[in-house]
Amino acid sequence: MSHSKPDYRQLAAFLIQPLLDFPEQLTVSSELTLGGKKTWLRVAFATADKGRVFGRGGRTIQAIRIVLECSAQVAEQEVYLEVFE
Repeated sequence: MSHSKPDYRQLAAFLIQPLLDFPEQLTVSSELTLGGKKTWLRVAFATADKGRVFGRGGRTIQAIRIVLECSAQVAEQEVYLEVFE
C-alpha cells in the first residue's frame, strides 16, 4: 500500500502556532535524509513562547513529537523535531 508523504512542516506549524503569543516569529524548516525516508524538522519561535510550547515537564512538545512521529509511521517514514532558540 502506497502512502503520500505528509507535509511535516505544515503539520508542525498547525500544531505549534495556536500555542504562540507571537505566531509571526514561528519558522519551520525541514531537511530530508536517507532518500527521503527521514525528515528533520527545525522550529524556532519567540523566546517568550518557549514555556507554552514545551509545557509542564515538556509534555506539550512531547505530544507534538508523537503526532508527527505517528503521521510518519503511517507513511513508513521517520520524522525528528528539533527546537532552536
